[in-house]
Amino acid sequence: MTFKVEETCTWEDWDAWRKTYTLHGKVTGNVVRAAAGFLKGWGIFMMALGGLLLLMGVLGGLLNFFTLLGAGLLLIGWTSFRRKGAREGLSDRRVEETFRSNIADKPMRFAFEDDGFSVWEPAGSGSYRYHALTAVWEDEARYYLFLQEKMRYILRKGAFTQGTPDGFRALISQKTGKPVEYIK
Repeated sequence: MTFKVEETCTWEDWDAWRKTYTLHGKVTGNVVRAAAGFLKGWGIFMMALGGLLLLMGVLGGLLNFFTLLGAGLLLIGWTSFRRKGAREGLSDRRVEETFRSNIADKPMRFAFEDDGFSVWEPAGSGSYRYHALTAVWEDEARYYLFLQEKMRYILRKGAFTQGTPDGFRALISQKTGKPVEYIK
C-alpha cells in the first residue's frame, strides 16, 4: 500500500514538536511538570496572601501600602497561576522568532511505499529506506519522523492524501521493526 502526504509545516507544527520533545523524556517531562505545578501552587499562595492584604486594607477604609501590596501580590499570583510557559517547555519569544524566520511555510510531499519513502521539498528531494528511521513519535494530530537521531519531518494526520494515519502507523511499525511511540 502506498501512503502519500501533502504537507506544509507551519509554526504551530514546529511548536507542537518543541512541546512534545520537552515533555517526552521521563526526567525532563517530570521536571517541567513539577515546575508547572510549583508555579500553580505559588500563584495560589500569592493570590491568597494578596487577597487577604487587599481585604484588610479595604475593610480598614484606608488606601495604604498594604492595600497596594495586596493588589500587587494578587496580580502576581494570578499571572503565575495562569502561566503556561512551564508546561509548554518554558516558552521563549526568541525561539518563536527564530523558527518563524528560518522555517517558512514550505510545502512538502511524501510518498511511503513498500521499499522506502521519498520526500520532495523546495530545497531538494531525497529517498530513504525505512531502516534510516531511528524513531517515530505520534501525538493526537501528528507523526514525527527521526532520521539519525534528529527529528526531520512532521506529518499532520489530516494531510494524508492517500492512505490513512492508522494504516501508516502499521506500515512504519512493520517496516522499521519498532513501535510508533505515542506521546501525550
